[in-house]
Amino acid sequence: MYWRVQKIGPEQLVKLYGVHLLLVFSLIINGFLWLSRPQKSMPTEVKQDVEAFSRKVTGHLLDTSYITCESNMTQLRDELGPTLASNLTNQGVLPKNAQDMHALVLDMQERKQICAVRIDQVQVSEPNQQGLIPVQVSGVCAIHSAAETAERRFVFQYLIGQRAGTTQLLLTQYQDNSPN
Repeated sequence: MYWRVQKIGPEQLVKLYGVHLLLVFSLIINGFLWLSRPQKSMPTEVKQDVEAFSRKVTGHLLDTSYITCESNMTQLRDELGPTLASNLTNQGVLPKNAQDMHALVLDMQERKQICAVRIDQVQVSEPNQQGLIPVQVSGVCAIHSAAETAERRFVFQYLIGQRAGTTQLLLTQYQDNSPN
């Protein structure tokens, strides 16, 4: 007879089609995992730009060398957001006007004060809900003058954004978490 009726049991179905069922199950699970994966992280070029900007801003903030202080303070004002610049001016970190800047530079020249900043680590995190990039910068600042020589560790926490309408980076928030 041409047609022979076979009784197929569950064991035979698993033997015949078990591999196919596992393949379909695996494809469904992988498809779900692919769709639910986290969003893409920041491009490496952006991370490198943010890291370089953080290093530059840290150098400008900690610069107490009479040779470069004036130019670095001027550059720092361009790198800070308006509210942060006014807060740092009120705190006395930044000079209020050109006369204060000149007096600061003359004081540093009298003491022959120079400094060196070594940045040990820059940690760039993923942007927050506002689109600002958190960065933690740590290292050592050594100050040498005719009166004293000192070294202090620093840990700064920044929030970095972009200036409206441009791709220029801007420091919007600054917090000093340095050990005392």
